[in-house]
Amino acid sequence: MTYAVIGGGNTGQAIAGYLTLQGEKVRLYTRDVKKAQRISRDGLVVTGIYTGLAELEVSTSMEQVLGEAETIIVSTTADGHKPVIKEMQPYLAPHQTLVFIPGYWGAVECKQILGNDIEMKQLTIAETSAQPFISLADQDGGVEIKKIKSNVLISTLSTSHGQPELPVAFWQRFPHLVPSKNVFETSFNNTNVVVHVPIAVFNASRIDDSKAFRFYPDGVSPLTVRYIEKVDEERRQVAELFDVDTQDILSILNQFYGTDYEDLYKALPGLFPEGNGPTTLDHRYFTEDIPYGLVAISEIAKKAGVDIPYIDSLIDITCLLSTVDYRKEGVNLENITFEELSSYGGAEKLIN
Repeated sequence: MTYAVIGGGNTGQAIAGYLTLQGEKVRLYTRDVKKAQRISRDGLVVTGIYTGLAELEVSTSMEQVLGEAETIIVSTTADGHKPVIKEMQPYLAPHQTLVFIPGYWGAVECKQILGNDIEMKQLTIAETSAQPFISLADQDGGVEIKKIKSNVLISTLSTSHGQPELPVAFWQRFPHLVPSKNVFETSFNNTNVVVHVPIAVFNASRIDDSKAFRFYPDGVSPLTVRYIEKVDEERRQVAELFDVDTQDILSILNQFYGTDYEDLYKALPGLFPEGNGPTTLDHRYFTEDIPYGLVAISEIAKKAGVDIPYIDSLIDITCLLSTVDYRKEGVNLENITFEELSSYGGAEKLIN
């Protein structure tokens, strides 16, 4: 199978390197000209769970990368989904598969932008609940794949013809992924939006002052954890409107990492003892997790008349702190009816 990987960050390089080492033909898209030239010339050094020199073509031309690709994996940040989908649209060919890793409602945004193209070209649109690999890329042409997550969900966007199947060859390369029943289950099971935002907000003065601190060991307190748990309760409450199977955040994290922590206060610093906190509010914990995570949950709750004060308060305070209207910039569900939104998950109506 031929792959196009869109996004040259940690996840994109890890997936491109992994697939190349598995013998697949891969092209990687990045806007960074120097990165494209370096990896195309010298290859990508993969270390960690998988090791080897991955020799692949890297380009800044979307048309060139998408050409002949059977499966397209989009691994940009969530705020990159809309511009990338629009950039890809003229070059998408019939019967291609698009997979957003991770989803962040990418399948829904794809439907909004591509519209009838999905059915006319018989495209398969899919998304995952998280990144399958924990990875870190450097600036010298190397990427370390540190760990494989367990129980990362994946599902496809339903069409008028039903819910399309992912190619068998894709499953063979990604046996780590777990099939789920619809794209609501994948997006609602994204743990980042529940954890990152409360910790970042409760440490906003540190972040604004660019003070160094370890995000989880130093940033988590009993009060912060209680707030995270309230946000998580609201996430599950809204997910139930779509009959989505989801567990509490602690259970999801224990399944991801194969641990058995009994409470979240111990789990967060225990699972993530390293990693510095942001030094600016212009960070993905704000610019990605709020507009492309919490905002979607909030907009759905409004349509259903469900009160979610903890999530709405986070959105409101971060908009004031950063002077950015995350509701305006985020996932826009304003012109979608319950019936249409529900159809993306394969049902005429899931919300009562």
